[in-house]
Amino acid sequence: MVAIGAGALLALALVAVVALFVLRNSPVFAITSIEFEPTEHVSAEDVQNLAAVPEGSTLLNVDTGAIEESLRKNPWIASASFSRAFPNTLRITVEEQRPAALVLMSSGSIAWYLGESGCWIEPTKVEAAEGQSVDDAALAIAEGQGCLLVTDVPSTVDPVAGSEATDETLDAVRKFQEGFSEDFSSQVACYSAPSVENVSCVLKSGVEVALGAPTDISEKEEIVRGYLDQSDGHVVRINVRVPSNPAYREIDSPNVQPGEGVSTTGE
Repeated sequence: MVAIGAGALLALALVAVVALFVLRNSPVFAITSIEFEPTEHVSAEDVQNLAAVPEGSTLLNVDTGAIEESLRKNPWIASASFSRAFPNTLRITVEEQRPAALVLMSSGSIAWYLGESGCWIEPTKVEAAEGQSVDDAALAIAEGQGCLLVTDVPSTVDPVAGSEATDETLDAVRKFQEGFSEDFSSQVACYSAPSVENVSCVLKSGVEVALGAPTDISEKEEIVRGYLDQSDGHVVRINVRVPSNPAYREIDSPNVQPGEGVSTTGE
């Protein structure tokens, strides 16, 4: 066997580096097309406009990090991944931002999607059908997107696409939703949040729960569960704003009953 000296190895390495440099910038691999499968909220045109691949980029030297940063100017885009189809096609796949909530503005005709990242995504118009309330129309949209509805927010809530939601009322809703057990939070259909101290929710069963401020969340959940477990479906409203003094109302009953959260029979 013929031994290869250190000098020869160095020469081979240099040749490889030069070859790689030449190939990286070779027009043979110039990006001439971008492939993208549209998602629910991101069109191929959106991606083409935002990708802005610099002229002269090739599949070997393209800065995918810069392209992803540009793509994320669309608030629906959470992240992007790339693959190369040689010799000239760059394939882009995006993961959409998942909406955590649909927030109905105080105007009543516009609602904004709020992403799981805590940033505003985009507005949508809420149009109620004949005989339908705006809240019900908004709830239908939220359910279609698999997210919560938040209503009655103060007029100070002023969303900007791509910006973080910093409103105290929405933070109170988040604390309740994260503080509840996973099973209980999945039962919540919508929240009403006119102020931090006056949060309420409606369960998918139709029961309205006055929650108050986002404190003693686990205790409040336990009380609500106690009423629900023993109500036989008769409870329509529960008040746990003050956990030490809860109350409830039954179907066809004009009176609010005091209770301990473990019984639905009042004095």
